[in-house]
Amino acid sequence: MLDLSSTAPIAQAASAPESASQIQYRLVAGTRQMRWLVFLGVLCLGQFVYWFANPDHIGYAPLFWLLVFSVGFKLLRLGHEWYHYVNVREPILPPAPARKRTVDVLTTACPGEPRDMIVHTLEAMQAITYPHTSYLCDEGNDPYLRQVCELLGVVHVTRKVKVDAKAGNINNALRQATGEFCVVLDPDHAPTPDFLDKVMAYFENPEIGFVQVVQAYGNQQESLVARGAAEQTYHFYGPLMMGMNSYGTAQAIGANCTFRRAALDSIGGHAAGLTEDMHTAMRLHAQGWKSVYAPVVVSRGLAPSTLGAYYSQQLKWSRGCFDLLFHVYPRLFSRFTWRQRLHYFTLPFYFLSGIVALIDLFVPLAGLWLSKFPWHVSIASFVAHMMPLMGVSLLIRLSAQRWLREPHEAGLHLTGGLLRVGTWWIYSLGFLYTLLNVKVPYIPTPKEGEERNEWRIALPNILMLVASLALAGYGLRLMHDAYGWMLAGLAALNAGIMISAVLMGQQALLRKLKTLLDTRRPARAISWRVQQLYAWIHLSLLPSFSRVAVPLALFLVFLGVAGQWKVASWMLQRQRYNSELWLLTGDDQVRTGHILSAPADPTTLASYYSFVPKTLIQGDFPLATEIIGLDFPASAFPTVSPQQLASYLRAGQMPMLSWAVPEGALKDTAWLAKVRVLSRFPRPLMFRPQIQAHSARGYRRAWQKLVDGLRQAGVEKTIWVWTPPASDSLAAYYPGIASVDWLCIDGTPVSGAKRPTATYASFRHQVATRAEFHQTPVMVILPASAIEMPASQIERLTYRYPEIKAVVFGKKLPNTTAPLEQKASLSRPTRVDKRLASVRVTPF
Repeated sequence: MLDLSSTAPIAQAASAPESASQIQYRLVAGTRQMRWLVFLGVLCLGQFVYWFANPDHIGYAPLFWLLVFSVGFKLLRLGHEWYHYVNVREPILPPAPARKRTVDVLTTACPGEPRDMIVHTLEAMQAITYPHTSYLCDEGNDPYLRQVCELLGVVHVTRKVKVDAKAGNINNALRQATGEFCVVLDPDHAPTPDFLDKVMAYFENPEIGFVQVVQAYGNQQESLVARGAAEQTYHFYGPLMMGMNSYGTAQAIGANCTFRRAALDSIGGHAAGLTEDMHTAMRLHAQGWKSVYAPVVVSRGLAPSTLGAYYSQQLKWSRGCFDLLFHVYPRLFSRFTWRQRLHYFTLPFYFLSGIVALIDLFVPLAGLWLSKFPWHVSIASFVAHMMPLMGVSLLIRLSAQRWLREPHEAGLHLTGGLLRVGTWWIYSLGFLYTLLNVKVPYIPTPKEGEERNEWRIALPNILMLVASLALAGYGLRLMHDAYGWMLAGLAALNAGIMISAVLMGQQALLRKLKTLLDTRRPARAISWRVQQLYAWIHLSLLPSFSRVAVPLALFLVFLGVAGQWKVASWMLQRQRYNSELWLLTGDDQVRTGHILSAPADPTTLASYYSFVPKTLIQGDFPLATEIIGLDFPASAFPTVSPQQLASYLRAGQMPMLSWAVPEGALKDTAWLAKVRVLSRFPRPLMFRPQIQAHSARGYRRAWQKLVDGLRQAGVEKTIWVWTPPASDSLAAYYPGIASVDWLCIDGTPVSGAKRPTATYASFRHQVATRAEFHQTPVMVILPASAIEMPASQIERLTYRYPEIKAVVFGKKLPNTTAPLEQKASLSRPTRVDKRLASVRVTPF
């Protein structure tokens, strides 16, 4: 009889020698190959984390740290899977003992569950060949089920005081049961006749408290929901549970688990809760009992086939698992082994994927709405660092599929993944309910599907779908660079996932659509081809990857290292020399300079500018001329002399080529000859084209044509200075963050440019709301000479607008060849600089 107050220790070893009853395990085929793959995966993961953790990549901090949480969770989950993959073991079934043990086989029944399903399970229970006694724990005391039990020889048990839900129902029956062992089956899981033959021999080891077998399903084709729910379990009942055999953490599941009665008595019976199976396993492990996972399919049940049934199940599980983590786990912590502590700490975090999915949905939407980027990395660098990790992870996942229990379980499991992401709001509710201590009733998962449309329960995903599409369109109106497109692409991808999650619940709609397509011959032919392709991918292509997984992984790692080296080289080339890093960052100093009209003949540049002084003195604060703006006549590309440009670099002055580009001037490729002249120029140059175009799209295309032309000609050391053509349309004309290094606000138009002068104040509001400009230094061109604007005024200007990193004057200098004595420069710390040294000023 069951003693609910018993806390007896585990049973002592039987009279048989311990070595004779010890469970033997063997590594399954492919484990050694998996260890090599995981080794390569860990290298890729560590390299990615090292690169990702670079503080220089931080964009908009709130969104960045949300992204860190999401990425960190996914990487930890990846490591958790690999931790199980490297020790996949299966127990060796001992010889069947001569003496038969007494066994009770129990299943439950609740009002509203299909009677035919329960009867089918009862019949299968009675067909088990191993001697046993069958019990039906009937919560509803159904007269029909009582009659069926009498006919089949099943003991019918009911109760009047209904407490502790399923656990209380089973414990009530165990008070009457007398067997040494008991099997708990869900009413939808029909066992095979040899069920007990596959598990009872393990109990010859007196330390074994329970033996769990595979929980397989037979209704995957009933609906997309059923298929997705089943796919989510394949890896768990395959390599993950087999890996738990190595760590002493094999988990009890609510169905198909065989318990030693002495073990249950030692913890007071089945533990109550929304996840009574996990709670019971925790208490048994804490009490010192061991467990075995036998990877055999000796029972087949029903997966939830409707969104309502699936969501009800997942809410119950998520709420129950978080409750165990927060309230039960701390009390049992000291009684677990270290691996059991890790196991029961990480297992509930599967349901934290709802919060992570919400973050993944929210970050692109917030970035598009705020025009802020969470992460500042180049697309090439991201691909180079992410590709090896993703590729090796996929190979590991595909290789682990050799340990799935049935051939049809192989594949990419996209349906299960889409269904899981679409359950984000259910998992989030489970977490929130745990924090707020909101009770969730124990309701058995509905077992009978009904072909209908479930629009109401899909409403959160419908709202997220609408928000993703709307903000993707809104963001593209504002951002035309690669980062804007990337955020919009992520939002569109999320919208596609939400569409899939919504359609899974609309079974009547999908049935009509399928019927409509089946009546069309072309549609039938396409459907057949798709099915053939799907079968080829899953039966031939994917298994072939696992056979050559290690060489492929090594190749991916090599490509990743080569790609990262190339990106690193490009970045080093992009950064130029340390002394010229300000060209990209603007650094902490304020640069000054002048724009002068260039002569028609470039060979006269040296004599024409021989009078330009190194500095101009105004009072006690001389201004260094560090940027020399050369204002050329309108053309597709200016005619320049590399030798004369080099003279300015030797004098410490950075040339900035300014010219107007007439509309259509770039159609003739003759201008590329002028570009090639600069292909061997050893130092960077600043280019400030003023493009004339009738439309924003034409403007952006012309700008990109210039950028591509210089790159194709081999002019890589380019600093692009973008001057917006209009103060009210920055978003429309912006060429993109990849081809803009400086934002220039010009108060004095260059030659040939037909536009009014502009002030920085007229641009600043738009600049402040644009995320891509927050890391872009600003240059202002003022219609005055340095003599008319003393250094103190420049200090005040840059103190008020800390994003301004260069001030250039557009008025011609006095015609004098006498160089002025250099005493100091604006970059030298001043009284204002010293006063603000300890104050961090955030632009915009």
